[in-house]
Amino acid sequence: MKRGFYLRLALDGMRKNRRLYLPYLLTCAGMIAMFYILSGLSRSPVMLAIRGGSTMMAILNLGTIVIALFSLLFLLYTNSFLARRRNREFGLYNVLGMNKRNLSRILLWETFLTALFALAAGLLCGVLLSKLAELVLLRMAGESVSFTLRISPASILMALLFFGVIFVILLIVSLARVGVSKPLDLLKSEAAGEKPPKANWVFAVLGLVVLGVAYYLSVSIQSPLTALITFFAAVLMVILATYLLFIAGSVALCKLLQKNKNYYYRSDHFVSVSSMAFRMKRNGAGLASICILATMVLVMLSSTGCLYFGGENAIRGLCPYDISVQLRYTAPENVDAAGEAELQELADTLSGGRARGFVTYTWTSISGAFDNGTIQVDGFERIVELTSSPAALEHVRSVYLMPLEEYDRLMGTSHDLQPGEALIWSSGAKYGYDTLSISGCRSLKVAGTLKELPFRLNTEQTLVTTYCVFVPDWTERARELLDYTLTFQDEMITADTERTFSFDLPGVSEDEQIRITDEMNQALWDRMNEDGRSFSGFSNTQSAAEARTSFFSMNGSLFFLGIILSIVFIAAAALIIYYKQLSEGYEDRSRFGIMQKVGMTDQEIKSAVDSQVLTVFFAPLLLAGLHLVFAFPFVQKIVRIFGVTNTPLLILTSVICFLAFGLFYVFVYRRTARAYIAIVSSGEERR
Repeated sequence: MKRGFYLRLALDGMRKNRRLYLPYLLTCAGMIAMFYILSGLSRSPVMLAIRGGSTMMAILNLGTIVIALFSLLFLLYTNSFLARRRNREFGLYNVLGMNKRNLSRILLWETFLTALFALAAGLLCGVLLSKLAELVLLRMAGESVSFTLRISPASILMALLFFGVIFVILLIVSLARVGVSKPLDLLKSEAAGEKPPKANWVFAVLGLVVLGVAYYLSVSIQSPLTALITFFAAVLMVILATYLLFIAGSVALCKLLQKNKNYYYRSDHFVSVSSMAFRMKRNGAGLASICILATMVLVMLSSTGCLYFGGENAIRGLCPYDISVQLRYTAPENVDAAGEAELQELADTLSGGRARGFVTYTWTSISGAFDNGTIQVDGFERIVELTSSPAALEHVRSVYLMPLEEYDRLMGTSHDLQPGEALIWSSGAKYGYDTLSISGCRSLKVAGTLKELPFRLNTEQTLVTTYCVFVPDWTERARELLDYTLTFQDEMITADTERTFSFDLPGVSEDEQIRITDEMNQALWDRMNEDGRSFSGFSNTQSAAEARTSFFSMNGSLFFLGIILSIVFIAAAALIIYYKQLSEGYEDRSRFGIMQKVGMTDQEIKSAVDSQVLTVFFAPLLLAGLHLVFAFPFVQKIVRIFGVTNTPLLILTSVICFLAFGLFYVFVYRRTARAYIAIVSSGEERR
């Protein structure tokens, strides 16, 4: 044969099947571009130089891994569509005298050309778009931007190696598929139908049961920490249930529709329902994949968007004051209230007299399992058991034992309690017991409950139900609690005694707040090394400005990663839909041709196609919307762990994401339905 013969055959085959190959090539190039962008950003010196950059780079590196794994699985999946469409062509080559070695050379050239185009176009687009992605990410993180274009040779090499391996795997799979096939089987592959599957009611009911359990978990769990633990199990259950429902449940639904004579024996329903029942066993997996991808997009964008746009409220939840100083003491007797004046003087000096709203309070904290008014504090093994068991975690309580005199001083009130009595404020439901006991300590009589606190707790302190317990004999009670925890050999069980000094800096820039925080922290560390000073305990100074930088670095990169992954998943869903419509169009062309010969008009064909496409096509979108509704309680609790408690914002982002995705879905539907109708009605797809 002439030199270049197999190359020309490969090029000619790709040209004739360009409606299949062009989206596939663009998808490959797009995934390579996304891989390069995330990999390049995760290695960018610009990211490393900014505050919170290490966190952003870690998140982006995780996204690179996700893109890599998804690319491998999805390209294997879509390559099967191409192979099915090319079977008849290869069968004809085989009958005309080509052996499997000749076919392998054609496949080799096709894979080489595909890889060459995808890698060249993908890396070129990745390099050009990486700067735009960097600018967007830096803007999300609130950092200044640089317009210098940087190319990452390491990321280019990684993309070449990884996707090169993927294309080799695709080639091996294609060669194996041709190697085990017979020429006659290849020729008849498109004409070979499937027997109408029987309705598997066991799997259909099992899918409903599994989905119901997953939904129940979502709406019944109250604790954010429990939601985080249970979320991944529920996700796996939803994925399993979705595939069961689309593969087995869809067939069962078609059987039910066929039994409904008023619905089934109509020209617009008869063909569509019988056709769906005929092949839903195979195509149900594709619909389930579309539904899962749609759900992933909706959950990712709604949650990460809420985290990003609800950032300011979350920061104020994590850092209720502009600057907070934590002084930790080894014993409650060492707490020196006189140090408050010295701290205020230090804050005034460093801020130039701009500090306002000074708040100081003292507390001793402990956590344990709550049961009928008793906090049970056990060894470390018990705490591990509690935090790893979703059911037990609901009973964990954090107790902050505080001096009653400080509450009265800050609130301007006066309570006359006797030793052994207490006032309780609860972050959850109102405390409903007459006493409160901590194992190993004397019981406290609850003299009343409080509706508000004179200071603001951060959201980390209220992830589990928190009790602020105000007692008149705080020093004695704190010492008793400390002595009890010292009986445990485990160092993880201890009663921390701390004094919090907080204030605000209105009108002060973030850079100034960070400078004041650093200088104040250093001054406190220096003074702690001096004997006889009130600052004898461990000190740590936190600021809202630093928290804001860290928060937007993490959540800005999460939102950016959510956008990137959503683009990839949306493109994947669109490609699955496109291939599904084309492959089904070619399969149904002969059936509709027979219908035309027996008198079915073009309008009736269009009506039947609309019925079929609408019934099947929008089922994944509707089920994805249902998944999002029942996932909302999960997402609400998980974003609360990150400090975002703005439920209306989460609802708004979820609705906007669903509407935007729905518009995209309708656009894809119109494009693919037009291609399907053109194939089945005229025998050729419009160009």
